[in-house]
Amino acid sequence: MSDYGKATDTQLIAACLDGEAEAWEELLKRYRRLIYSIPYKYGLSPDQAADIFQSVCVTMLEQLRTLRDERKLSSWLITTTLRECWKVKRREQREISNPDDEGEALAALPADGPLPDELVQTLEEQHLVRQAIQRLDDRCRALLTYLFYEKEEWSYERISRQLGMPVASIGPTRGRCLEKLKRILRKWGIS
Repeated sequence: MSDYGKATDTQLIAACLDGEAEAWEELLKRYRRLIYSIPYKYGLSPDQAADIFQSVCVTMLEQLRTLRDERKLSSWLITTTLRECWKVKRREQREISNPDDEGEALAALPADGPLPDELVQTLEEQHLVRQAIQRLDDRCRALLTYLFYEKEEWSYERISRQLGMPVASIGPTRGRCLEKLKRILRKWGIS
């Protein structure tokens, strides 16, 4: 398969197991944002998040052959990433030299158990929406990114200049792009 960007997780995993480096790169690209989002939600530093990302990727590479259900890769990655976050938090807690700070460190330490189902579901849904956006045409992908994913709010005038489209057509185009996104998500069984 030459266009790994459109491959399913199952196809990517099979290609990875066949030694296809491009498939591995696509798998990492596809899940990078999901993996990084979890350490950031726990308030870990960018360096800690990068270490966790590396650790999760190594674990995924080692465990790819034993993954029971390739369709549940995002859930497996969330669980694995959470465990790595917990390890980092526990390590931080053990390194506390001032006993007075111990209470604060313990309060910051997540419970040693599964993350609430709602948060896991939210992370999976966010990841699927990002994947679906990647399947849109360039114009729709850019428009939705400017409208919903940029840190700063983009004005219609700025979007108009960037995309070379009239301001009056941004709203209707946004509606059509969101409909395309909904169709992709429905096709994947997400409503």
